Amino acid sequence: MLNTTQKHTVISTLSHTLGQYSTLRGSELAFYCPFCHHHKQKLQVNTETQKWHCWTCNSGGKKLTSLLRKLDVDRKTIAAIREIYGDTTYSPNQEDADTKVFINLPKEYISLATEPKGFNPEYKHAIHYLNQRGIGINEIIKYNIGYCKEGLYARRIIVPSYNSDGSLNYFVSRSYYDSERMKYKNPPISKNVICLDSQINWHEPIILCEGVFDAIAIRRNAVPLLGKFPSKNLMEKIFLNEVKDIVISLDNDAMNEALKVSEYFRKQGINVRLMMLNDKDAAEMGYEKFFEELNGTKEFGVEELLLNKIKSLFILYC
Repeated sequence: MLNTTQKHTVISTLSHTLGQYSTLRGSELAFYCPFCHHHKQKLQVNTETQKWHCWTCNSGGKKLTSLLRKLDVDRKTIAAIREIYGDTTYSPNQEDADTKVFINLPKEYISLATEPKGFNPEYKHAIHYLNQRGIGINEIIKYNIGYCKEGLYARRIIVPSYNSDGSLNYFVSRSYYDSERMKYKNPPISKNVICLDSQINWHEPIILCEGVFDAIAIRRNAVPLLGKFPSKNLMEKIFLNEVKDIVISLDNDAMNEALKVSEYFRKQGINVRLMMLNDKDAAEMGYEKFFEELNGTKEFGVEELLLNKIKSLFILYC
């Protein structure tokens, strides 16, 4: 049983991560679920048993640390919670096996595939933003792109990501107003997913790029990293499917990360082409210009590794 100080630490960590809560009975607390965004406090957490469960989307687990990991809480905080409960035999694989996370699109999500009747300025702003990034009705339909007029993701483009079995694993939310300070507001869950998995043919060469709009602009078998490094799940899928050819296309500010990833894949026997983008990302370049530059890149080897390291040092000190 937790002492007063330990219980205060646990509740403080949960409230800082999940927000407002209600006390139910005993050690049971109720929070708003970060996975399904239900308007009522449906996520129930027991601070003694550590079990957590959402009564709406059915997300749940047996350890509080698994919940915190799904929400990308820092390692120091997770370690402190683990110590409180005496979880000395930590196994991330076991934690993941005991955890279920089901994510839903925002309830305010509206598909952009069908133009609404009547005057709707938000729809027009959303379509205009996508058109500026080279995304038209074909891509909107293919990727099930939508938007929200109100709610937590108001005035934002919503790009869903689905697993190969068709289940939702993530979504990207991007403001279509340049004046918005926070350009991206994504769901507070782990990015250890394979973004746009359902769109990928794993028996063909794949392209690894940074963002979802880059992947859509590239059109051809592109996987967004949602950052600068491949996730654990993505790495496993690449090796499981014995992918033979990979193109790594990242921005210049990710030169060091791109070199590390390229060298790692090369050592695993995968043919790698490294395509560093200059002033524009793939979405800004457009489909034709991107593949024009791609066709001019060579397979990544020792010589290319040295040249690119020299180039990265030159950029750093000049």
